[in-house]
Amino acid sequence: MHPLPTDGVLDHERPDMTSYRTQPIEKFLSGIASRRVTPAGGSASAVSGAIGASLCEMVCLHTVEKAGDDAVSQELVEAGETLRTQRDGLLTLADADAAVVDGLFGANGDQRDEQQLKRAIGIPLTIARACLTVVESAEVVANISTRTALADAATGVMLARAALQASLFTARSNLDAVPDQSFVDGIGRRTTGIERTAEENAERVLQTINRRLADA
Repeated sequence: MHPLPTDGVLDHERPDMTSYRTQPIEKFLSGIASRRVTPAGGSASAVSGAIGASLCEMVCLHTVEKAGDDAVSQELVEAGETLRTQRDGLLTLADADAAVVDGLFGANGDQRDEQQLKRAIGIPLTIARACLTVVESAEVVANISTRTALADAATGVMLARAALQASLFTARSNLDAVPDQSFVDGIGRRTTGIERTAEENAERVLQTINRRLADA
């Protein structure tokens, strides 16, 4: 599992701004499809990952209700708690990404510094790590969920994987602006590792789901 960090990545809040977690979906989407700088790709990826986590969490809840095995129920409860944590963290990251983008490209965009640039890489990377945890947790869901909820689990995994890929793309696209080569090299290794692990896990989960659907 990859717990959300507490090293300052999430400290970049948006003062006097409504959190995306309380916005109606239509307002959030209209904000993306506007002339405003934010919300942009990072926030959209975080919210997409949160939706993926929500779907997998839902499957856990539905399956626990029907499970007759205490051990299976406990495994699902633990997976659901992990998914809920990631869902909440991803919504926080959506706000954090918007705050950084506002700082880089908004009214004060000419005052950007290296620390801001590193945050613009660190936040998408953290979004990707959270989405990886969603994909990893979905393996439990895929193996023991009810058959009727398998399509929801698959959708959740696909959304989380897509959000992860988009976040890694964003992180990599910002590397050229950072002069610290050791930082750039380290991020490159981390993005490659996250991407490889996510693909392996996502493919395994989807293969399990497809096999269970075919056997039913």
